[in-house]
Amino acid sequence: MRSVGERGRVYRRCGCRDGDRRQLGARCPRLAADPGHGSWTFAVDVVDPERRRATVRRGGFAGEEDARAALRRLLEGEMAGFRADPAQTAGEYLTTWLAGKELALKPTTYARYRDYVRGDLIPQLGRIRLDDLCHGHIAAFARGELARGRGRVTVYRCLATLSSALGDAVRQHRLARNPARPAVIPRPAARERRVWTLAEAGRFLTYCQTVIRCSRIWRR
Repeated sequence: MRSVGERGRVYRRCGCRDGDRRQLGARCPRLAADPGHGSWTFAVDVVDPERRRATVRRGGFAGEEDARAALRRLLEGEMAGFRADPAQTAGEYLTTWLAGKELALKPTTYARYRDYVRGDLIPQLGRIRLDDLCHGHIAAFARGELARGRGRVTVYRCLATLSSALGDAVRQHRLARNPARPAVIPRPAARERRVWTLAEAGRFLTYCQTVIRCSRIWRR
């Protein structure tokens, strides 16, 4: 096993079993003879918010450097006050992000974010690992929604919600970049506003006076 700094270790393991069907893991003799056998794993001891110590193990990495990079992200996240778990899915991250926004946003804004996150983003993108989420996944999601008949404005707002969530991940050093930027769909142009003519403005003011007069009569 090779140490990474003062904390954590990176090693290869496999799923081979001995005669008693017990998994060999890092003890498999084929690991020393065959560099392509097994996959890379990291393990590191961490302390949770309640000061309880636990060992985090994550495996399945194709190469040693992939495992080392994932270990570094987890340790850097721990120093910044969050858990940069390489196994965390986009759905898990979005759920945590949404919960943190409930008291920070206006109720109407939060409700819109909640609907997009729970109704669209998590069902379509939630199973992807957050570290693996890329611009291609997001573009495919947008194309699929438009093909199903969703309006461009609705899809744009949904993607803007995702971009906001991933932007927070970048600011917290959870992600190196925001895969939702640049925007998949340009901001839809607002409808051109037409200035009323004098006749139209006069009809509107006459209507307002009628409504006010009727209201006064009703209150009597």
